[in-house]
Amino acid sequence: MRIRHALLPLAAAAGLLFTTATSAQAGSDGPYIWDPTMGAVSWFKHRGDVFWSGDHKSDGHSAVTRVYVPAVGIADNLWNPDGKGADRYKGYGHRIPEGTTVYYQACIGEFGPKKILRCSDGWTHGIA
Repeated sequence: MRIRHALLPLAAAAGLLFTTATSAQAGSDGPYIWDPTMGAVSWFKHRGDVFWSGDHKSDGHSAVTRVYVPAVGIADNLWNPDGKGADRYKGYGHRIPEGTTVYYQACIGEFGPKKILRCSDGWTHGIA
């Protein structure tokens, strides 16, 4: 009986620590966007608030991830001119507060004039 009473505060403290740790992790990765006709792939990882741009088609176009975070005024394009099989990333770190919704699209474009030619339908999102 004494052991059970002695362990109760310890169990309660452990539960509090677990609850605190899980609630601090507000972010969620966004889904992969891949359009096989374009060959562009985009995704978001909430740890570090990192956006990725992948090129999966040898077509002479660059892959581009369009990034939009209206809550903090970010509207950016992550260009990947490195060719088929290459991935590039850009982290925004502390510029995006925890729990903020981030939006992105997979696109292709011409790197020289930095002109976007075509993008995936709509915007996909994740949570920072």
